[in-house]
Amino acid sequence: LSRSREKIADSFRHNFFRRPQFNHDTNWEIQGQYDDQGNYYAYTTYDVPAGSPLRMTYTAGDSSNPSFLFARYGFLDESSPATFCKILIEPVTQELVDMGYSHERMLFYRGSGEASEEVWDVLLYKILGENNPEHQQILYVAHMNGDYDTKQALHNQYYSETLSALKSHVDGFLAELEDLSNRTVGRDRNVHPRLPIILQHNEFVKQVFLAVRENLMYK
Repeated sequence: LSRSREKIADSFRHNFFRRPQFNHDTNWEIQGQYDDQGNYYAYTTYDVPAGSPLRMTYTAGDSSNPSFLFARYGFLDESSPATFCKILIEPVTQELVDMGYSHERMLFYRGSGEASEEVWDVLLYKILGENNPEHQQILYVAHMNGDYDTKQALHNQYYSETLSALKSHVDGFLAELEDLSNRTVGRDRNVHPRLPIILQHNEFVKQVFLAVRENLMYK
């Protein structure tokens, strides 16, 4: 039998400010909301066939950063098509955000090994800030004005520097992951029960970074 909005709501009504524990998936069947009394009402987003799983998204539909789910909820979403590239820059200025600096946009893609446009933009912006502030501002203005030709000309001019910086970051982060894995050798799983899922998460990220490194070899 298909499950109506009312039946789902009746089945999963709570009075203690905690939503039911639906599994997460990038393709979800469930959405929900709280009422003024703190009850959580869940309902299906389409007519779900009998015997099908009922899942919801814990990321508002953004499946790009499994590390977020791992850090907040303690599980790994291996269906994620991409992961945050792990490039961290301080301080985070408004111009940096305008260029695309965010965990949701600076992505490494799992299947293709491609880096998102924002990764290239932010890296070039950072490099120019360290070496040619005048060109950095030209890049920023071109980005904000949608001036593709000027922006692409700067990418072409500094391509080797940007590519080198990206390769260095990927290699460095892979070395960090390897070091972290080596430190877990011999650790008692009874004392550190979360260690297996931590290693599983690190392996997921490692495979994405290896795909990116292989892809960069042909750039």
